[in-house]
Amino acid sequence: MPSPTRTALAHRTRPTTLTRRIVGTPAEVAAALAVLRESGRLMFADRPHHHADGRVTVTVRFLDTARTTPPPVVRRLRRGRVIAATATTTTAVGALAGIGYLATQVAHTVERNAPAVVGVVLVLLVLAVLLRRKATCGGLHCSGCRH
Repeated sequence: MPSPTRTALAHRTRPTTLTRRIVGTPAEVAAALAVLRESGRLMFADRPHHHADGRVTVTVRFLDTARTTPPPVVRRLRRGRVIAATATTTTAVGALAGIGYLATQVAHTVERNAPAVVGVVLVLLVLAVLLRRKATCGGLHCSGCRH
């Protein structure tokens, strides 16, 4: 069975080298070279070439270590679906709670006012029965009934 160290070394990719030209003031070029030197990536730097306007050009070769590490795994969260599901569930629960509250309010109102409602219904029934009766002559003779 191969050791984990040997396997890790076997799958390791060699860093690529980059050649770039650094142009700027002497202080800027010295700072860029210092960063590369301190990071341990600097492989080669040629002699500085001075321009008439005070700029300096240096060609450098360094290790591109950014490409040796695998890209980070970006985990995409599906926040849109979670938010939509939460909003729908919250709305449904709120609607059910509102309907339940209204139902209890109607039940309490009917319970409190049942005697008055029954009285009004009875009065309306009596009036309906009295108004539906046929108009007959009550025994008094009038010109309209010919009784």
